Amino acid sequence: MKTSIKLAVAILFASLLSGCAGQKQLMSGSDALCAAAGALFGGATMAVVADGGSSEAALGGAVVGAVAGMILCADEEEVMAAPMVEKVAACSTTPPPGALLDAQGCAFDTDGDGVVDGVDLCRGTPSGVAVDRVGCPLDTDHDGVADYQDLCPKTPLGTVVDADGCPLEGQKLLSLTGVNFATNSAVLTTSAKSVLEEAVELLKATDNVIEVRVEGHTDSRGAAAYNQTLSQRRAESVVAYLVSRGVNGSNLVPVGMGETNPVASNDTEEGRAANRRVDFYVNQ
Repeated sequence: MKTSIKLAVAILFASLLSGCAGQKQLMSGSDALCAAAGALFGGATMAVVADGGSSEAALGGAVVGAVAGMILCADEEEVMAAPMVEKVAACSTTPPPGALLDAQGCAFDTDGDGVVDGVDLCRGTPSGVAVDRVGCPLDTDHDGVADYQDLCPKTPLGTVVDADGCPLEGQKLLSLTGVNFATNSAVLTTSAKSVLEEAVELLKATDNVIEVRVEGHTDSRGAAAYNQTLSQRRAESVVAYLVSRGVNGSNLVPVGMGETNPVASNDTEEGRAANRRVDFYVNQ
């Protein structure tokens, strides 16, 4: 066998081996068939085309056909072996019933408050505002003014307020009975201080916004003039205690009312106890 023929045979054999044992072993059984088919096709074609159908031309065509067959098969295997891309869910959460959905089936949340459109009854809530389960701003004191706009956020239930959530002039904020003093004095008892804690909490929420009149009331026992003076001293004592608990005293006005505004009969002990009280009004 001539040297060129031997060399071609060696190349063909090496190509087949490299296809079977090459990187990542791309040469499978089907690859070998492709290489063999390519060799037969290439050899037959060159034998026909070459003058006299020389064996050297046929062998060269076989080598080229075998290599081409391996390349085509290898490319097909690489395409088939391409990793599958895992699909990621389009929505982070499952939309609740009634939600308005986009083209991907995900719920809109136009104002970004965590309550989706279609469920949100207060769309357009400003960013960062705390909302309830239907997407509306919280209104802790139920006065009709949302907390983020309410300048007086702890207004007593039922109090008439303005657009800022603060009580109107003349509105009663609180009425406390049981604010007792030592006999014939303006010294608060321990129990009275406990009762006044309710006023402390209320007034701290409004003391920089509204002025409050602190009214001291007595029953009808004793002279009217004496009761008037005593009630003034007691109102001042209440204000002093509130200031000591952190309430802004500049917006507290102590006023002694004496026995002039009873809320019950002074003929019974229960009535007299009800009349001895401290009222808190928005000052006019």
